[in-house]
Amino acid sequence: MPRLSQEKSDARRAEIIDACEALYQSESYHDITMSQVASGVTFGRANIYNYFQCKDEILLALLQREHDKWTARLDELADDAENLDDERVADGLAQSLAERKQMLKLLAMNLYDMEQNSRLEKLVEFKRSYARAVEALQRVIARAKPAWDEERRMRFLFSFLPFLQGIYSYAFHSEKQLDAMREAGVTPYDLDIRTATRDLVLKLLQED
Repeated sequence: MPRLSQEKSDARRAEIIDACEALYQSESYHDITMSQVASGVTFGRANIYNYFQCKDEILLALLQREHDKWTARLDELADDAENLDDERVADGLAQSLAERKQMLKLLAMNLYDMEQNSRLEKLVEFKRSYARAVEALQRVIARAKPAWDEERRMRFLFSFLPFLQGIYSYAFHSEKQLDAMREAGVTPYDLDIRTATRDLVLKLLQED
């Protein structure tokens, strides 16, 4: 049997991720199965295992792809950052996250399972993409705030990055969660990713 070209191999990998992404948008993480993923691709189930061992690895690859898209957006923002005031930088970062709701959902709700259940080499691939995103974010801040020293940039970074892993849970609630809050006498709050991100970033940029 002839070997697949790199182009075709990459296309198959992307097709697997696309199929799993479609499931993730309509199914619970824990309900997704490899059989369901296989039903969404144009080649046999056995071939999926040439790329991914389990659904967790596929979803980790989806999260990696989401980070790569976010990195591209951050690179665009970094190109203009030295000409932007604090409010426009905050707007840019807020919009970049508003476009990546799926990334934020995976980070908030499923990161531990994906990392624990994936093989080391898959986790390393993801961590490299994550590192590129962090580097792109650092470039945005370094160009927007050239007077800041390394310590001040790191203070921004480690105030902002933990926010990424929590914001989705505050912005989106299931019907069951909403019902529970009402029965507990807790008023459901209305929070959107863009506004919350903008407010946080602007505060961090304007701190001494």
